[in-house]
Amino acid sequence: MKLSRVIIIAIVIGIAFIACQSAEMTSAKVYIQQENYPAALEQLKIAAGKEPTNPLVFLTMGKLFAEMDSMDQMSEAFNTALELDSTMTEDIHAWRMEKRAKYFNKGRKFGESEKWEEAIQNTETAVLIDPEFSDGWKNLAFFYEKTDQSEKALEAYRKAYELNPLDLLFAKKIAVTEFNNENKTEAERILKKLIDEGEPDVETYLLLQRVYLSQDKKEEAMEVLQVAEKEFPDDTDLLFDYGTLLFDAMGDFEGAAAYFQKIVDIDPANTDALYNLSVALYKADKFEESAACGEVLVANDPQNTLGWVQYTISLKLMGDKEKGAAAEKVAAGLDKMDKKEFDAAIKFLEPVTKQYPGWCAPWAALKVAFEEKGDADGVSKAQEGLDSCGK
Repeated sequence: MKLSRVIIIAIVIGIAFIACQSAEMTSAKVYIQQENYPAALEQLKIAAGKEPTNPLVFLTMGKLFAEMDSMDQMSEAFNTALELDSTMTEDIHAWRMEKRAKYFNKGRKFGESEKWEEAIQNTETAVLIDPEFSDGWKNLAFFYEKTDQSEKALEAYRKAYELNPLDLLFAKKIAVTEFNNENKTEAERILKKLIDEGEPDVETYLLLQRVYLSQDKKEEAMEVLQVAEKEFPDDTDLLFDYGTLLFDAMGDFEGAAAYFQKIVDIDPANTDALYNLSVALYKADKFEESAACGEVLVANDPQNTLGWVQYTISLKLMGDKEKGAAAEKVAAGLDKMDKKEFDAAIKFLEPVTKQYPGWCAPWAALKVAFEEKGDADGVSKAQEGLDSCGK
């Protein structure tokens, strides 16, 4: 009997509690159903004055503000409701996430249409609803960059990084910013954390080794590249930086040449690697190998003036003075072409075409020079040379 009495009393209390809702709250709900939000808001304000400790008033008010797209006021009302009753957390979170998604997706779609101002407005609302939404801050940073608001973009990236310090994009962006602001120790900390705890890409390692080099920490830079090479053995950017480090910082020219050779093995048309390989071999006193590399370089990139200069040096040092003198004329002719001094270029280049007709660079440059001078016969002759060179 006692058990039944308790249940009956509990039900009665529940009914009494529901019936206890104020007339203003009842009116507000009716107005909300009718989508008369201003009238509903007026009723809720009266209810809040009468029942300042009733969390349902502020919960309803927050939801109303959300429907009216007044996100500042929505957050304020929800926060008050949570202060009064923490059990509303799940309900309020669901509403926040729904509205966050709405504005984030609108911002993303405006961004895809390159409507940057609308994208910014909607994404700003998304992070206002949820200030810990890292993807929102990331998109907002991108939109700010598109509208040349660099300071706001950086602030958004910083916020995103604080929320997710192991995100590759955020961490690298802030590390580079700190480095450019001469905060090298902070840049180092950010990148080391990403390497130690995150999933770094090859650029992360390259950035850290450059930070070390800027502080004259050569050994640390070398160690970073050694670790990176184990993870990315065929990455040509990594191999290039490794070769450059050995050449510039360590003075290990043979070691540098070995790394530039690795790049050429992977990508035979990589003219930067070919040039650096030729220079490294020359510095290692391997002149014949340097000249052979230079020959491949100028064949692949006939207009590479620096390549011809290096080819010249290597040829002369290996004792081939005749070929070295011809290569030097090509380098001088290309230099004159860059300066638009076409008559001078022709004087350098024409003799070489007679001496080494298989070299394509002099023919190609001559054709351009004759075109600039309006010499049809010269253009025709240069074209014939181009058609037969390199065969």
